[in-house]
Amino acid sequence: MSLQEIFWRPSAVTSVLVLLTLLFCRGSVSTPVIKVMSNDSSRVVLQCESAGWYPEPELLWLDGEGNLLSAGPTETLRGPDDLYTVSSRVTVEKRHSNNITCRVQQRNTNQSRETHIHVPGSAVRKEPSATFIIVIIGLLYVGAAIAFVWNFMLSKKPDTKVNETELKTMTQKRSRARGDDTENKEIKEEPPSEQLEDDTSAVDMSEVIKEGEENQETETQSTAQSALTSSEN
Repeated sequence: MSLQEIFWRPSAVTSVLVLLTLLFCRGSVSTPVIKVMSNDSSRVVLQCESAGWYPEPELLWLDGEGNLLSAGPTETLRGPDDLYTVSSRVTVEKRHSNNITCRVQQRNTNQSRETHIHVPGSAVRKEPSATFIIVIIGLLYVGAAIAFVWNFMLSKKPDTKVNETELKTMTQKRSRARGDDTENKEIKEEPPSEQLEDDTSAVDMSEVIKEGEENQETETQSTAQSALTSSEN
């Protein structure tokens, strides 16, 4: 068998093409790129993608201690140049600080690429402490009390005006009553002139009556005495 026959055998051609592809693509394999797809209070979803591989590689997720992580299925795309692009997602629980590694490798050629990402524990949103909750509740109570007092003061302002009006009215009534009492006292302390004249007239009449009675007695006595004198004669 000639060398030309050996070289153009199908299996030989395939091997040569694979070898040439590996030699050509060895430096064109892309480093895996890790993206954060979602990030909530307790977990983070990461996606790793790498392109330019031939033959099809495998994609692995590792934690900080080198242990395999349970990840979703690897998605493989084959381009028109027969090169493969692989991607995969993993959900990482937020605990303490953790280093995550995405590794893309080909076992047959011992070729691998990997990228690391650090998931800090501080990224976890802590639950509000009891002290913080108590402070918030206290501020709400204080605000409610201030609003209540303010509304109470506003509602009392019209009543204050009414009370002031009533107080003025009562003061005026008391002043008038005091004026009337003063006038009545003055009237009582200064008896009317008519009453004085009546009293004077009453005194004069009693004196006249008394004088009349005395004159009558005198006349009676004189008459009696005259009668006695006549009888003696």
